[in-house]
Amino acid sequence: MSATDDVDRSSWLSGYSDTVEALPIELQRNFTLIRQLDDSAQELMDDVASKSLCLMNQKTVLSPKERQQRLANIGSLLNEVLKRGEEKFALAKSTYDTVDRHCTKLDMDLQKYEDEQLIGPTMGRPSTGTSTAGSDKRPEKEEHKRKKRKQTRGRKKGIAPEVDEGQQQGEYLSAEDAKQHAQSAISLSNLPIDPNEPLYCYCQQVSFGEMVACDNDECEIEWFHLECVGLRTPPKGKWYCKNCAELLKIKQKK
Repeated sequence: MSATDDVDRSSWLSGYSDTVEALPIELQRNFTLIRQLDDSAQELMDDVASKSLCLMNQKTVLSPKERQQRLANIGSLLNEVLKRGEEKFALAKSTYDTVDRHCTKLDMDLQKYEDEQLIGPTMGRPSTGTSTAGSDKRPEKEEHKRKKRKQTRGRKKGIAPEVDEGQQQGEYLSAEDAKQHAQSAISLSNLPIDPNEPLYCYCQQVSFGEMVACDNDECEIEWFHLECVGLRTPPKGKWYCKNCAELLKIKQKK
């Protein structure tokens, strides 16, 4: 590695560090504004509820003009609530885009750094058995990262540890809860999603809420949202998705 490369990397790290350090301040500002808008919208809604109740319980007969004025005032308050909601959405989207932009840049730079680490040592050298072995390490590294990610996500999402004996199920969802989750999944699909974000589960959505991992190492989907598989709580033992469970039954019959 040349001195120029060291200087470039040092310069990049310094610049990126400054950007990342400023990120929490920007996010905190956005979250504070969102909270203020939310409080303001709630005050307006309380005012709407109060005036609507007053209008409905009005004992004296109002003239059509006065009644129209009160309704117009309530409508104006509701329009203000709608504006607060639109501002909150714009701030939330801006916050998402900011974080997504930083994550994408970091992913690209890390990939570039890994590529340099793999390619750099072999530059200008003849092809040997050692260099070939080095090139074969990448898939092993990716597989290790996949396993590590699986273990990490299990801890983060509260997945129960494996149990050697038996397959214990968690508490199942009611039909009403499952219906509500389906509606939530539909709403989630309308949100902007990072194209690089991996998709999971039967619903093919990003990771959210509590998730459970299929204990079949060869499972194509691997991770599932609890609600999508009809569970309310994580299973306390080994758990297999319906696809892998069917495959295991077929193998056992053979």
